[in-house]
Amino acid sequence: MDTIFLGNSVLHWLKALAVFAVVLLLLFLLRTFCRKKVKQNPNPKLLTRLLSQIILPTALITAIWLASRLLQIPEPVRTLLRVLLIALLTVQIGRWADLGLSHWIEQQIEKMPDDDYNRRTSLRGIAIIARILIWLVAVLVIIESIPNFDIAGIIASLGIGGIAIGLAAQSLVADLLSSLTIHLDKPFEPGDSIATGDFSGTVEKIGLKSTSIRNLSGEELTVSNSQMLKTPLRNFSRMEERRVSFTIQIASNTSTEKLALIPELVEKAFEGLENVRFTRAHFQAVALTGFVFEVVYFVTSPDFALFVKAQNLINYRIYQDLQNEGIFFSVIPAVPL
Repeated sequence: MDTIFLGNSVLHWLKALAVFAVVLLLLFLLRTFCRKKVKQNPNPKLLTRLLSQIILPTALITAIWLASRLLQIPEPVRTLLRVLLIALLTVQIGRWADLGLSHWIEQQIEKMPDDDYNRRTSLRGIAIIARILIWLVAVLVIIESIPNFDIAGIIASLGIGGIAIGLAAQSLVADLLSSLTIHLDKPFEPGDSIATGDFSGTVEKIGLKSTSIRNLSGEELTVSNSQMLKTPLRNFSRMEERRVSFTIQIASNTSTEKLALIPELVEKAFEGLENVRFTRAHFQAVALTGFVFEVVYFVTSPDFALFVKAQNLINYRIYQDLQNEGIFFSVIPAVPL
């Protein structure tokens, strides 16, 4: 056992061989077991799917590297094993990340309606970009692990051209990440009526780089995804009810008795209206042009057309009831030119 072979005793070689065999056997059995589970179950757990994709070269180099820790081997050989280990482990992790991404995309698509082609296409496009980034990072990690290979120096040698490309790609990457954020957080979806910044309308399509909005006046607006998330966004389609507040000004020569009737007359104007809940009508202030009353109510539906119809009928009823009681609105005098 004390015989020296290639710089190591036979005992050390036997220990290293035992570690190599045990590690390789365990990884191979784990891979085989998980592959059988995947075949038996049409919807296996993500961890089982990942372990079933262990590649044999990765298992082999892992076993060799662990066994080599028990041996005295030349530094060039140890460096080569380290580079091979990093390269194959990086490829393995890249495959796992790719598989995890595919698993997540499949789950998201299953939750979508069959006719939601826009979001399906957007998700698949995001998956392509994500896969490119995954394998780009994997390549950089492998290159960085190679001795005497200065990747930072190569990137720096690109100089102004590299900076220009980076700046040009910055907005594209920002829009792609914003598209991913929109699909994950879902602040709006196609068909929603929204307003953000100077833009408002109905969302028609959410793409990889931009979102298409049909403006209230009919034209189509194309807004970058990053721009959509820079300012607070209002989603009117998710409104449960709409609060409405307005004021009316009564002529300053109206008697006290008539003023006391106004809240009751205003409340009466809301009787029998569907999807409308009256809140209050009160004497708010005294202005130079008359007496100001504030009216507050809720429309229990986000439908804008329903709100406009209700507002029109309420205004008509209030005007008619006030006229019947001899109560008149104040008149703002015209300013002579």
